[in-house]
Amino acid sequence: MTHLRAARSLRWLHLGLVGAGTVLLVVLVRAIGVEQLAAQLRRCGTAFFGVVALELLLDGCNTLGWRRLLRTRVGWWRLYWIRQAGTAVNQLTPTATLGGEIVKGMLLRPYVSAGEAATSVVAAKLSFAIAQTMLVLCGLAAVLSRLRDEPTLRAALVVATVATCVGVGGFFLLQRRGGLSRPLALLARLGIATKSAARLHLRAAEIDQRLAVLHRERPGAFAASVAWHFVAQLVGTVQLFYVLHVLGVPVGLVTCLAIEAFALVIDSTLFFVPARIGVQEGSRVVVFTALGLSAATGLAVALIVRLNQLSVATLGLLAYAYFSSTTTPAGSATEGSPASAGLRDPSEPRPPELAAGGGSTRRQ
Repeated sequence: MTHLRAARSLRWLHLGLVGAGTVLLVVLVRAIGVEQLAAQLRRCGTAFFGVVALELLLDGCNTLGWRRLLRTRVGWWRLYWIRQAGTAVNQLTPTATLGGEIVKGMLLRPYVSAGEAATSVVAAKLSFAIAQTMLVLCGLAAVLSRLRDEPTLRAALVVATVATCVGVGGFFLLQRRGGLSRPLALLARLGIATKSAARLHLRAAEIDQRLAVLHRERPGAFAASVAWHFVAQLVGTVQLFYVLHVLGVPVGLVTCLAIEAFALVIDSTLFFVPARIGVQEGSRVVVFTALGLSAATGLAVALIVRLNQLSVATLGLLAYAYFSSTTTPAGSATEGSPASAGLRDPSEPRPPELAAGGGSTRRQ
């Protein structure tokens, strides 16, 4: 009953956030004016295909970043569409960017061991976050120099940026020191953990060990992953530059970098809003007006970004449907294959708990 009440409360919370975001979006459109907004969007026209093309290129760079963390060779195209499927789930479902990561790991399981799939997804999440933080730090100086008359906004931006850096740094240290399983171990010591939580602790311990090995033995691969994710962030900046020039707003790349950095901080702070409905649009309006640009342009850019995300997410859903219909379930893998025995490669090291005799079966 407790779980049912928690699930019901969470569902109502999601619905409330979606409703609040929708109301915010409607208010923004009415305040700026439908005609003015439509005039901005009409300028995009067929140039929208260029926006989508840059998004696909951006995703390609992110795929290369993920691929560098895999020991097992997986084809780039296959990994690309697995990532697209997971990203679609993140964008279209109220899972706070976690559901899609689980989907990535599930779709990758037929090609690598379960432990390697989970480890690569978790490590890629960190390398992606580091790359975003690097972009924020690069754009912070440009943002702050343009907010001299907005001390409160400057202070809020600095605090949010510091909090982001601390969070990413903590995640990095947690991975290096094998701390993902510690919260579950604490529950066990307190007598709160269920059998399910105990099994999760064993799996988390295995991922802890693999992550520690990755950071200790393959620092170059992790650095290359961060580099590719950072290149993807730069492609996103070029994409914004392209959109603004299509809309007839000639700005420099430095200004685009400032906009991207500012928007990333706001979006990261409000990640829990499903699909960032209203939040994504409102943040762009705040960023554009704070930097002396038109609110109508900010909302037009946000809507173009939203349409772009939906277009790419549609491709991701098609990829998800394809993999779901053609992938062999893990349980039906042939004996001796990497997919058997929980998709674990027997040659790979096992965590102390499992080696001692305990066991468990079983995007980011």
